[in-house]
Amino acid sequence: MTDTSLSAAPVSPSQAAAYVILAICLYLVVRKRRIQCLANPRRLPYPPGPRPYPVIGNMLDIAKINETTTYQHLADTYGDLVFLSALGRHILVLNSFETAKELLDKRSVNYSDRPQSTMSHELLGWDFSFAHMPYGDRWRTHRRLFHDQFQQSIAPAYWPIQQREAHALLRRLLHSPEKLDYHLRHNIAAVIMDITYGITIADHDDQYITMAEKALEGAGQAASPGAFLVDIIPFLKYVPEWVPGASFKRKAREWRRAVLQMRDAPFATTLQNMRNGTSTPCFVSTLLEEYEMKGGRQDSTEAIKDCAGMVFAAAAESTVSTLASFILAVLTHPEVQSKAQEEIDRVVGNGRLPDFSDRSELPYIDAILKEVLRWNPVAPLGLPHMATQHDQYNGYFIPAGTIVVGNTWRILNDPKLFPNPRHFDPGRFLGKHNTGDYQCILLTETLSSAFGYGRRVCPGRQVGEAQVWISIACILSVFTIAPALDSAGLPIEVKPAFSSQGMIWCAHHPSPFKFSMKPRNEFSLSLVEQTTELTL
Repeated sequence: MTDTSLSAAPVSPSQAAAYVILAICLYLVVRKRRIQCLANPRRLPYPPGPRPYPVIGNMLDIAKINETTTYQHLADTYGDLVFLSALGRHILVLNSFETAKELLDKRSVNYSDRPQSTMSHELLGWDFSFAHMPYGDRWRTHRRLFHDQFQQSIAPAYWPIQQREAHALLRRLLHSPEKLDYHLRHNIAAVIMDITYGITIADHDDQYITMAEKALEGAGQAASPGAFLVDIIPFLKYVPEWVPGASFKRKAREWRRAVLQMRDAPFATTLQNMRNGTSTPCFVSTLLEEYEMKGGRQDSTEAIKDCAGMVFAAAAESTVSTLASFILAVLTHPEVQSKAQEEIDRVVGNGRLPDFSDRSELPYIDAILKEVLRWNPVAPLGLPHMATQHDQYNGYFIPAGTIVVGNTWRILNDPKLFPNPRHFDPGRFLGKHNTGDYQCILLTETLSSAFGYGRRVCPGRQVGEAQVWISIACILSVFTIAPALDSAGLPIEVKPAFSSQGMIWCAHHPSPFKFSMKPRNEFSLSLVEQTTELTL
């Protein structure tokens, strides 16, 4: 009789599978550690940050709401560098202008790439956006086209359009200031469509605005961290729409249609107008004519279409947010309005509206623009960069593939540079800049972080700033912004508050607020009404 007491029990299929999975996991862990050792032979530590949990890492530390508060707290705790890791991805948050400048500017060759979102770039079709493109030749081609038509020397060519639409904004605000958000969106859309495509939009229900807003709606939802599982598990992009839980595929299909319409429809209109001989000079027509003279190829036409399609997405959100923040700032800091109107009255007088020729004589209006950009940066965490190669900084190891984020909110609210940072004070930018005032130069240099970092800095900065400046100057020239009154006739108190939305990662917009906007006097009213004649 055979003794089987010591023989091994049979292994079930489920046990065998568990052993195989365990072996694979151990292999991957060992392999990862070996790769890390080869990449980091000095065994330098990662930058400081909260201790990760098993399996999920720092997933709970990555903010999905209240981003500025969350990362402000992390910066207070860990300093200029905060390192997070979750599900195989590393994130490095830069909390000072010095660290952001060192890595994203001075080492820009290694920190100019962008992480790619499966939902946004592959499923929604935003891969044509050069702001989000991987760093490389395709990005350089698109960037060069954009820079050709929006660089500082070209910007004055757009002033007549920008001034005309600033006047149109005054007329709309005169009749229905409570529709501020709608008027701001219509205003910037009118500017963008004219500058980019030579198209005049409809006063109401414009087809191009409808397309763009639908496209940006999807982009905004896809930009929210962790909103779609497919960004964590890219393989899910192959799941059919009819599978339970795959509703993201249906959403992506609808949003993708809007994205491509936004890019293609106005471009086709401009092409047709050029064939008919009815087009006006604009971004698209100018570049197409230049490239045709040079024997441009089909891929050049596609790049021009891509860049044109990106102009609306890039400019609409930022301009609307900045102008809404200006209204909120003046409402909650009335002394700023008084000083600004004194300057405008002294320089411009009461016979006309301000124009771009007055800008050099209106330093306080310029300072208001700067302080708005500082007080509520549109992109408080900017667009993320990504390290191409392994790097070392201040004794810390930064792995290749690390997502690197400039904490613009923290940088522009540094009390050492900007005392009492939550107080809206344009005067902080009124140093003796022309005589070499070091502090003023330093503040202005730091403010550049509001437009991005390194080689990925916003190339349309001058045109965007001009639009905001002329709008601010014209609004302050003719309107008084004051608190709205409740049913009892008492002022409604407003406390500045902001929320994140839009396709710019964690873009900041003022939360809805009530206000009153009325002409300063009868002469101001007549100035606004006369702008109709100026545009005929």
